Amino acid sequence: MTTDGRSNARPIPPRAPLVNVERARHILGERRIDVLVGSSYKNLYYLSGHMPDSLLGHFHDLLGAAILPARPDLTPALCVSDYDLAYLVTRPTWIPELRLFSAKSRSSASYLLRLISEGVGIDTELRAPLRDLYRDTRELSTEDLIEAVCGYFTGHLPREGRWRVGFDDLRLGAQVAARFEGRIEVVDALEVFRAIRMVKTPPELDLLRHGARINDEALRDAAGAVRPGEPVMNMVDAYRTGVVRRGGRFLGERGMMFGAGPDGGFVLDNDWAERRRIGVGDIVVYDAIGTYRLYHMDIARTGVVGEPSARLRTLHAVVREALEVAENMLRPGTRTSDARAEAARVVKGHGLEPMLTTMVFHGIGLDVLEYGDPGHKTAGWTVEADMTMNFEVFYRDPEVGGVHLEDTVRITPTGIEHFTSLPRELVVTAA
Repeated sequence: MTTDGRSNARPIPPRAPLVNVERARHILGERRIDVLVGSSYKNLYYLSGHMPDSLLGHFHDLLGAAILPARPDLTPALCVSDYDLAYLVTRPTWIPELRLFSAKSRSSASYLLRLISEGVGIDTELRAPLRDLYRDTRELSTEDLIEAVCGYFTGHLPREGRWRVGFDDLRLGAQVAARFEGRIEVVDALEVFRAIRMVKTPPELDLLRHGARINDEALRDAAGAVRPGEPVMNMVDAYRTGVVRRGGRFLGERGMMFGAGPDGGFVLDNDWAERRRIGVGDIVVYDAIGTYRLYHMDIARTGVVGEPSARLRTLHAVVREALEVAENMLRPGTRTSDARAEAARVVKGHGLEPMLTTMVFHGIGLDVLEYGDPGHKTAGWTVEADMTMNFEVFYRDPEVGGVHLEDTVRITPTGIEHFTSLPRELVVTAA
Protein backbone atom coordinates (compact mmCIF):
# COMPACT_ATOMS: atom_id res chain seq x y z
CA MET A 1 0.00 0.00 0.00
CA THR A 2 1.32 3.50 -0.86
CA THR A 3 1.32 6.50 1.46
CA ASP A 4 -1.88 7.85 -0.13
CA GLY A 5 -3.73 4.63 0.58
CA ARG A 6 -3.48 3.25 -2.95
CA SER A 7 -2.52 -0.33 -3.66
CA ASN A 8 0.76 -1.43 -5.18
CA ALA A 9 -1.09 -3.67 -7.64
CA ARG A 10 0.38 -3.50 -11.12
CA PRO A 11 -2.26 -2.06 -13.48
CA ILE A 12 -3.28 -4.05 -16.54
CA PRO A 13 -2.48 -2.01 -19.67
CA PRO A 14 -5.47 -1.12 -21.82
CA ARG A 15 -5.90 -2.87 -25.15
CA ALA A 16 -5.39 -1.01 -28.39
CA PRO A 17 -8.58 0.70 -29.57
CA LEU A 18 -10.83 -1.04 -32.08
CA VAL A 19 -11.94 2.33 -33.46
CA ASN A 20 -9.98 3.91 -36.28
CA VAL A 21 -9.63 7.25 -34.46
CA GLU A 22 -7.91 9.08 -37.31
CA ARG A 23 -10.52 7.97 -39.84
CA ALA A 24 -13.34 8.77 -37.41
CA ARG A 25 -12.12 12.32 -36.87
CA HIS A 26 -11.63 12.83 -40.60
CA ILE A 27 -15.21 11.73 -41.36
CA LEU A 28 -16.59 13.79 -38.47
CA GLY A 29 -14.78 16.83 -39.90
CA GLU A 30 -16.21 16.21 -43.38
CA ARG A 31 -19.73 16.02 -41.94
CA ARG A 32 -19.28 18.94 -39.55
CA ILE A 33 -19.94 16.83 -36.47
CA ASP A 34 -18.21 17.94 -33.28
CA VAL A 35 -18.78 14.89 -31.10
CA LEU A 36 -19.83 11.29 -31.72
CA VAL A 37 -21.81 9.31 -29.11
CA GLY A 38 -22.25 5.55 -29.41
CA SER A 39 -24.74 3.84 -27.11
CA SER A 40 -25.91 0.86 -29.18
CA TYR A 41 -23.93 -2.14 -28.01
CA LYS A 42 -21.98 -2.45 -31.28
CA ASN A 43 -20.92 1.17 -31.47
CA LEU A 44 -20.26 1.39 -27.74
CA TYR A 45 -17.94 -1.60 -28.12
CA TYR A 46 -16.36 -0.18 -31.27
CA LEU A 47 -15.53 3.19 -29.72
CA SER A 48 -14.41 1.90 -26.34
CA GLY A 49 -13.65 -1.83 -26.46
CA HIS A 50 -15.98 -2.21 -23.45
CA MET A 51 -18.28 -5.20 -23.72
CA PRO A 52 -19.10 -7.05 -20.47
CA ASP A 53 -21.92 -9.57 -20.27
CA SER A 54 -24.17 -6.91 -18.75
CA LEU A 55 -24.16 -5.32 -22.21
CA LEU A 56 -24.04 -8.52 -24.26
CA GLY A 57 -27.05 -9.80 -22.33
CA HIS A 58 -29.13 -6.79 -23.48
CA PHE A 59 -30.59 -6.36 -19.99
CA HIS A 60 -31.67 -2.87 -21.07
CA ASP A 61 -31.28 -1.03 -24.37
CA LEU A 62 -29.36 1.97 -22.95
CA LEU A 63 -26.63 0.66 -20.70
CA GLY A 64 -23.78 2.98 -21.54
CA ALA A 65 -22.28 5.44 -23.99
CA ALA A 66 -18.87 6.12 -25.49
CA ILE A 67 -18.04 9.70 -26.48
CA LEU A 68 -15.46 10.60 -29.14
CA PRO A 69 -14.85 14.31 -29.85
CA ALA A 70 -13.66 15.35 -33.30
CA ARG A 71 -11.04 17.64 -31.79
CA PRO A 72 -7.93 15.71 -30.69
CA ASP A 73 -7.36 18.10 -27.77
CA LEU A 74 -10.62 17.00 -26.13
CA THR A 75 -10.70 13.81 -24.07
CA PRO A 76 -12.88 10.86 -25.12
CA ALA A 77 -15.10 9.45 -22.37
CA LEU A 78 -16.83 6.21 -21.44
CA CYS A 79 -20.08 6.38 -19.46
CA VAL A 80 -21.04 3.04 -17.91
CA SER A 81 -22.53 1.70 -14.71
CA ASP A 82 -20.68 1.01 -11.46
CA TYR A 83 -21.92 -2.53 -12.07
CA ASP A 84 -19.12 -2.83 -14.67
CA LEU A 85 -16.34 -1.49 -12.46
CA ALA A 86 -14.71 -4.87 -11.78
CA TYR A 87 -14.73 -5.61 -15.52
CA LEU A 88 -12.90 -2.34 -16.12
CA VAL A 89 -10.19 -3.45 -13.71
CA THR A 90 -9.43 -6.69 -15.54
CA ARG A 91 -10.18 -5.39 -19.05
CA PRO A 92 -9.45 -1.66 -19.00
CA THR A 93 -10.54 0.55 -21.86
CA TRP A 94 -8.21 2.78 -23.88
CA ILE A 95 -10.52 5.74 -23.16
CA PRO A 96 -8.94 7.93 -20.48
CA GLU A 97 -12.06 9.54 -18.95
CA LEU A 98 -14.44 7.23 -17.07
CA ARG A 99 -17.83 8.58 -15.99
CA LEU A 100 -19.43 5.93 -13.82
CA PHE A 101 -23.08 6.12 -12.84
CA SER A 102 -25.36 4.23 -10.45
CA ALA A 103 -28.63 4.62 -8.60
CA LYS A 104 -26.75 4.86 -5.32
CA SER A 105 -29.80 4.60 -3.09
CA ARG A 106 -31.12 1.49 -4.85
CA SER A 107 -28.10 -0.42 -6.22
CA SER A 108 -26.75 -3.31 -4.18
CA ALA A 109 -23.65 -3.41 -6.45
CA SER A 110 -22.88 0.23 -5.69
CA TYR A 111 -23.37 -0.33 -1.96
CA LEU A 112 -21.02 -3.33 -2.09
CA LEU A 113 -18.38 -1.27 -3.92
CA ARG A 114 -18.60 1.45 -1.29
CA LEU A 115 -18.05 -1.07 1.49
CA ILE A 116 -15.09 -2.62 -0.33
CA SER A 117 -13.60 0.84 -0.89
CA GLU A 118 -13.76 1.34 2.90
CA GLY A 119 -11.84 -1.88 3.49
CA VAL A 120 -14.79 -4.05 4.52
CA GLY A 121 -14.54 -7.74 3.58
CA ILE A 122 -11.72 -10.06 2.64
CA ASP A 123 -8.85 -9.04 0.40
CA THR A 124 -8.48 -10.67 -3.02
CA GLU A 125 -6.26 -10.03 -6.01
CA LEU A 126 -9.09 -8.00 -7.54
CA ARG A 127 -10.10 -5.85 -4.59
CA ALA A 128 -7.01 -3.67 -4.20
CA PRO A 129 -7.11 -2.29 -7.78
CA LEU A 130 -10.91 -2.20 -7.54
CA ARG A 131 -10.65 0.18 -4.58
CA ASP A 132 -8.21 2.36 -6.53
CA LEU A 133 -10.48 2.61 -9.56
CA TYR A 134 -13.53 3.23 -7.40
CA ARG A 135 -11.81 6.17 -5.70
CA ASP A 136 -10.48 7.54 -9.02
CA THR A 137 -13.96 7.66 -10.55
CA ARG A 138 -15.96 9.17 -7.68
CA GLU A 139 -15.40 12.79 -8.69
CA LEU A 140 -17.25 12.27 -12.01
CA SER A 141 -19.79 9.75 -10.66
CA THR A 142 -23.46 10.51 -11.39
CA GLU A 143 -26.89 9.02 -10.76
CA ASP A 144 -27.71 7.73 -14.26
CA LEU A 145 -26.56 7.55 -17.89
CA ILE A 146 -28.22 10.82 -18.94
CA GLU A 147 -26.46 12.68 -16.13
CA ALA A 148 -23.15 11.05 -17.07
CA VAL A 149 -23.38 12.10 -20.72
CA CYS A 150 -24.63 15.57 -19.81
CA GLY A 151 -21.76 15.89 -17.36
CA TYR A 152 -19.32 15.39 -20.20
CA PHE A 153 -20.90 18.19 -22.23
CA THR A 154 -21.10 20.47 -19.21
CA GLY A 155 -17.38 20.00 -18.72
CA HIS A 156 -16.33 20.46 -22.36
CA LEU A 157 -19.01 22.40 -24.25
CA PRO A 158 -17.92 26.00 -24.87
CA ARG A 159 -19.93 28.60 -22.95
CA GLU A 160 -20.68 30.33 -26.23
CA GLY A 161 -21.75 28.60 -29.44
CA ARG A 162 -23.22 25.18 -30.07
CA TRP A 163 -22.11 21.69 -31.05
CA ARG A 164 -23.40 19.27 -33.66
CA VAL A 165 -23.43 15.92 -31.88
CA GLY A 166 -23.95 12.60 -33.64
CA PHE A 167 -25.97 10.01 -31.72
CA ASP A 168 -26.67 6.47 -32.88
CA ASP A 169 -29.72 6.51 -30.57
CA LEU A 170 -31.85 9.59 -31.14
CA ARG A 171 -33.77 9.04 -27.90
CA LEU A 172 -30.59 9.60 -25.94
CA GLY A 173 -29.75 12.57 -28.16
CA ALA A 174 -33.13 14.20 -27.52
CA GLN A 175 -32.82 13.80 -23.76
CA VAL A 176 -29.32 15.26 -23.70
CA ALA A 177 -30.17 18.15 -26.05
CA ALA A 178 -33.17 19.09 -23.91
CA ARG A 179 -30.80 19.85 -21.00
CA PHE A 180 -28.76 22.36 -23.02
CA GLU A 181 -31.47 24.64 -24.45
CA GLY A 182 -30.42 24.75 -28.10
CA ARG A 183 -26.67 24.51 -27.59
CA ILE A 184 -26.59 20.93 -28.92
CA GLU A 185 -27.84 20.03 -32.39
CA VAL A 186 -28.60 16.30 -32.60
CA VAL A 187 -27.45 14.49 -35.75
CA ASP A 188 -28.44 10.93 -36.68
CA ALA A 189 -25.07 9.15 -36.65
CA LEU A 190 -26.08 5.61 -37.62
CA GLU A 191 -24.60 5.89 -41.12
CA VAL A 192 -21.65 7.89 -39.79
CA PHE A 193 -20.63 4.93 -37.64
CA ARG A 194 -21.02 2.56 -40.56
CA ALA A 195 -18.83 4.74 -42.80
CA ILE A 196 -16.10 4.88 -40.16
CA ARG A 197 -16.21 1.15 -39.49
CA MET A 198 -15.67 0.15 -43.14
CA VAL A 199 -11.86 0.41 -42.78
CA LYS A 200 -10.52 -1.92 -40.11
CA THR A 201 -7.81 -1.41 -37.51
CA PRO A 202 -5.20 -4.12 -36.70
CA PRO A 203 -7.12 -5.29 -33.58
CA GLU A 204 -10.28 -5.65 -35.66
CA LEU A 205 -8.42 -7.60 -38.32
CA ASP A 206 -7.07 -9.96 -35.67
CA LEU A 207 -10.61 -10.61 -34.40
CA LEU A 208 -11.85 -11.28 -37.93
CA ARG A 209 -8.96 -13.64 -38.68
CA HIS A 210 -9.58 -15.56 -35.48
CA GLY A 211 -13.29 -15.80 -36.23
CA ALA A 212 -12.56 -17.09 -39.73
CA ARG A 213 -10.40 -19.87 -38.26
CA ILE A 214 -13.23 -20.85 -35.90
CA ASN A 215 -15.66 -20.92 -38.81
CA ASP A 216 -13.32 -23.03 -40.95
CA GLU A 217 -13.09 -25.71 -38.29
CA ALA A 218 -16.80 -25.64 -37.45
CA LEU A 219 -17.68 -26.01 -41.14
CA ARG A 220 -15.38 -29.02 -41.31
CA ASP A 221 -17.29 -30.43 -38.33
CA ALA A 222 -20.57 -29.85 -40.16
CA ALA A 223 -19.34 -31.56 -43.32
CA GLY A 224 -18.13 -34.51 -41.28
CA ALA A 225 -21.62 -34.96 -39.85
CA VAL A 226 -23.33 -35.29 -43.24
CA ARG A 227 -24.48 -38.88 -43.80
CA PRO A 228 -27.03 -40.41 -46.20
CA GLY A 229 -30.25 -41.16 -44.36
CA GLU A 230 -29.41 -38.89 -41.42
CA PRO A 231 -31.34 -35.70 -40.65
CA VAL A 232 -29.99 -32.30 -41.67
CA MET A 233 -30.12 -31.45 -37.96
CA ASN A 234 -26.97 -33.53 -37.38
CA MET A 235 -25.02 -31.21 -39.66
CA VAL A 236 -26.47 -28.12 -38.00
CA ASP A 237 -25.74 -29.40 -34.50
CA ALA A 238 -22.16 -30.24 -35.44
CA TYR A 239 -21.64 -26.71 -36.74
CA ARG A 240 -23.21 -25.03 -33.73
CA THR A 241 -21.28 -27.18 -31.27
CA GLY A 242 -18.04 -26.57 -33.16
CA VAL A 243 -18.48 -22.80 -33.10
CA VAL A 244 -19.34 -22.58 -29.40
CA ARG A 245 -16.62 -25.02 -28.35
CA ARG A 246 -14.03 -22.77 -30.02
CA GLY A 247 -15.27 -19.57 -28.39
CA GLY A 248 -17.64 -18.22 -31.05
CA ARG A 249 -21.38 -17.84 -31.40
CA PHE A 250 -23.57 -19.02 -34.25
CA LEU A 251 -25.85 -16.46 -35.87
CA GLY A 252 -29.61 -16.81 -35.77
CA GLU A 253 -31.23 -20.01 -34.58
CA ARG A 254 -28.98 -22.37 -36.47
CA GLY A 255 -25.86 -20.69 -37.87
CA MET A 256 -26.36 -22.50 -41.20
CA MET A 257 -28.40 -20.37 -43.57
CA PHE A 258 -29.21 -23.06 -46.10
CA GLY A 259 -29.46 -26.83 -46.22
CA ALA A 260 -29.48 -29.82 -48.50
CA GLY A 261 -31.34 -31.15 -51.51
CA PRO A 262 -33.20 -29.43 -54.39
CA ASP A 263 -34.59 -26.77 -52.01
CA GLY A 264 -31.18 -25.85 -50.62
CA GLY A 265 -31.29 -22.55 -52.49
CA PHE A 266 -34.01 -21.24 -50.16
CA VAL A 267 -33.90 -20.12 -46.55
CA LEU A 268 -36.40 -22.59 -45.13
CA ASP A 269 -38.31 -22.96 -41.90
CA ASN A 270 -35.74 -24.40 -39.51
CA ASP A 271 -37.93 -27.12 -38.05
CA TRP A 272 -38.97 -28.36 -41.48
CA ALA A 273 -35.49 -28.19 -42.99
CA GLU A 274 -33.70 -29.86 -40.10
CA ARG A 275 -36.10 -32.82 -39.91
CA ARG A 276 -35.46 -33.66 -43.55
CA ARG A 277 -33.11 -36.61 -44.13
CA ILE A 278 -30.14 -36.30 -46.47
CA GLY A 279 -30.30 -38.41 -49.60
CA VAL A 280 -27.69 -39.71 -52.03
CA GLY A 281 -27.14 -37.09 -54.73
CA ASP A 282 -28.20 -34.18 -52.53
CA ILE A 283 -26.27 -30.95 -52.86
CA VAL A 284 -25.40 -29.47 -49.49
CA VAL A 285 -25.01 -25.70 -49.12
CA TYR A 286 -22.76 -24.85 -46.17
CA ASP A 287 -23.37 -21.14 -45.57
CA ALA A 288 -21.93 -20.76 -42.09
CA ILE A 289 -22.38 -17.50 -40.18
CA GLY A 290 -21.42 -16.60 -36.65
CA THR A 291 -19.52 -14.13 -34.49
CA TYR A 292 -16.36 -13.99 -32.44
CA ARG A 293 -16.34 -11.17 -29.87
CA LEU A 294 -19.11 -9.50 -31.90
CA TYR A 295 -17.13 -9.57 -35.18
CA HIS A 296 -18.77 -11.68 -37.87
CA MET A 297 -17.53 -14.74 -39.69
CA ASP A 298 -19.17 -15.79 -42.94
CA ILE A 299 -18.12 -18.52 -45.34
CA ALA A 300 -19.91 -20.66 -47.91
CA ARG A 301 -19.00 -23.93 -49.56
CA THR A 302 -20.95 -26.46 -51.62
CA GLY A 303 -20.93 -30.20 -51.12
CA VAL A 304 -22.63 -33.29 -52.49
CA VAL A 305 -23.49 -36.73 -51.18
CA GLY A 306 -22.10 -39.29 -53.59
CA GLU A 307 -20.47 -38.75 -56.97
CA PRO A 308 -21.00 -35.20 -58.34
CA SER A 309 -22.98 -35.04 -61.57
CA ALA A 310 -21.51 -33.38 -64.64
CA ARG A 311 -24.07 -30.59 -64.26
CA LEU A 312 -23.00 -29.91 -60.68
CA ARG A 313 -19.31 -29.89 -61.62
CA THR A 314 -20.03 -27.34 -64.36
CA LEU A 315 -22.11 -25.08 -62.11
CA HIS A 316 -19.52 -25.21 -59.34
CA ALA A 317 -16.68 -24.39 -61.74
CA VAL A 318 -18.55 -21.37 -63.10
CA VAL A 319 -19.41 -20.08 -59.61
CA ARG A 320 -15.78 -20.47 -58.55
CA GLU A 321 -14.47 -18.74 -61.66
CA ALA A 322 -16.87 -15.82 -61.20
CA LEU A 323 -15.84 -15.43 -57.57
CA GLU A 324 -12.12 -15.53 -58.31
CA VAL A 325 -12.34 -13.14 -61.28
CA ALA A 326 -14.02 -10.56 -59.05
CA GLU A 327 -11.63 -11.11 -56.14
CA ASN A 328 -8.59 -10.75 -58.39
CA MET A 329 -9.71 -7.24 -59.30
CA LEU A 330 -9.86 -6.05 -55.70
CA ARG A 331 -7.30 -3.45 -54.64
CA PRO A 332 -7.53 0.14 -53.43
CA GLY A 333 -9.36 2.28 -55.98
CA THR A 334 -11.43 -0.55 -57.51
CA ARG A 335 -15.20 -0.14 -57.67
CA THR A 336 -17.01 -3.19 -56.37
CA SER A 337 -19.63 -2.64 -59.06
CA ASP A 338 -16.94 -3.11 -61.73
CA ALA A 339 -15.73 -6.35 -60.14
CA ARG A 340 -19.29 -7.61 -59.91
CA ALA A 341 -19.87 -6.80 -63.59
CA GLU A 342 -16.86 -8.93 -64.55
CA ALA A 343 -18.23 -11.82 -62.50
CA ALA A 344 -21.60 -11.45 -64.24
CA ARG A 345 -19.86 -11.65 -67.61
CA VAL A 346 -18.29 -14.95 -66.56
CA VAL A 347 -21.69 -16.41 -65.66
CA LYS A 348 -23.32 -15.19 -68.85
CA GLY A 349 -20.37 -16.31 -70.95
CA HIS A 350 -20.89 -19.89 -69.81
CA GLY A 351 -24.52 -19.81 -70.86
CA LEU A 352 -26.01 -19.72 -67.37
CA GLU A 353 -29.04 -17.64 -66.43
CA PRO A 354 -27.88 -14.39 -64.76
CA MET A 355 -31.23 -14.00 -63.01
CA LEU A 356 -30.60 -17.24 -61.13
CA THR A 357 -27.29 -15.93 -59.78
CA THR A 358 -26.96 -13.91 -56.59
CA MET A 359 -23.75 -11.84 -56.75
CA VAL A 360 -23.33 -9.50 -53.80
CA PHE A 361 -20.39 -7.64 -52.32
CA HIS A 362 -20.74 -6.81 -48.67
CA GLY A 363 -18.41 -5.46 -46.05
CA ILE A 364 -18.12 -7.51 -42.88
CA GLY A 365 -17.26 -6.62 -39.31
CA LEU A 366 -19.62 -5.70 -36.49
CA ASP A 367 -22.40 -6.28 -39.05
CA VAL A 368 -22.45 -9.32 -41.30
CA LEU A 369 -23.65 -7.10 -44.16
CA GLU A 370 -21.70 -3.92 -43.56
CA TYR A 371 -22.19 -0.94 -45.86
CA GLY A 372 -20.84 2.56 -45.35
CA ASP A 373 -23.87 4.01 -47.13
CA PRO A 374 -27.30 2.53 -47.97
CA GLY A 375 -26.60 2.95 -51.68
CA HIS A 376 -23.50 0.76 -51.57
CA LYS A 377 -25.53 -2.44 -51.66
CA THR A 378 -26.81 -1.74 -55.16
CA ALA A 379 -24.39 0.83 -56.60
CA GLY A 380 -21.20 -0.48 -55.04
CA TRP A 381 -18.37 1.52 -53.50
CA THR A 382 -14.69 2.31 -53.97
CA VAL A 383 -12.37 -0.12 -52.22
CA GLU A 384 -9.85 1.12 -49.65
CA ALA A 385 -6.92 -0.63 -47.98
CA ASP A 386 -7.88 -2.59 -44.84
CA MET A 387 -11.50 -2.93 -45.81
CA THR A 388 -12.82 -6.45 -45.21
CA MET A 389 -15.51 -7.90 -47.45
CA ASN A 390 -17.18 -10.95 -48.88
CA PHE A 391 -18.26 -11.55 -52.46
CA GLU A 392 -21.11 -14.04 -52.56
CA VAL A 393 -21.76 -16.01 -55.73
CA PHE A 394 -24.82 -18.24 -55.39
CA TYR A 395 -26.35 -20.04 -58.38
CA ARG A 396 -29.85 -21.30 -57.62
CA ASP A 397 -30.71 -24.12 -60.02
CA PRO A 398 -34.37 -25.24 -59.82
CA GLU A 399 -33.45 -28.86 -60.56
CA VAL A 400 -30.09 -29.30 -58.87
CA GLY A 401 -30.30 -26.94 -55.88
CA GLY A 402 -27.98 -24.20 -54.66
CA VAL A 403 -24.29 -23.82 -55.55
CA HIS A 404 -22.65 -21.25 -53.27
CA LEU A 405 -19.14 -19.96 -52.57
CA GLU A 406 -17.89 -17.01 -50.52
CA ASP A 407 -15.01 -16.01 -48.28
CA THR A 408 -13.90 -13.03 -46.23
CA VAL A 409 -10.92 -11.13 -47.58
CA ARG A 410 -8.93 -8.09 -46.51
CA ILE A 411 -7.93 -5.47 -49.07
CA THR A 412 -4.16 -4.96 -49.10
CA PRO A 413 -2.28 -2.24 -51.03
CA THR A 414 -1.75 -4.68 -53.92
CA GLY A 415 -4.60 -7.20 -53.72
CA ILE A 416 -6.29 -9.34 -51.07
CA GLU A 417 -5.54 -11.45 -48.01
CA HIS A 418 -7.72 -14.52 -47.55
CA PHE A 419 -8.84 -15.23 -44.00
CA THR A 420 -9.87 -18.83 -44.67
CA SER A 421 -7.80 -21.96 -45.16
CA LEU A 422 -10.64 -24.06 -46.60
CA PRO A 423 -10.20 -25.18 -50.21
CA ARG A 424 -12.91 -24.23 -52.69
CA GLU A 425 -13.39 -27.65 -54.21
CA LEU A 426 -16.69 -29.49 -53.89
CA VAL A 427 -17.04 -31.11 -50.48
CA VAL A 428 -17.82 -34.72 -51.42
CA THR A 429 -19.43 -37.04 -48.87
CA ALA A 430 -19.31 -40.76 -49.63
CA ALA A 431 -22.67 -42.33 -50.43
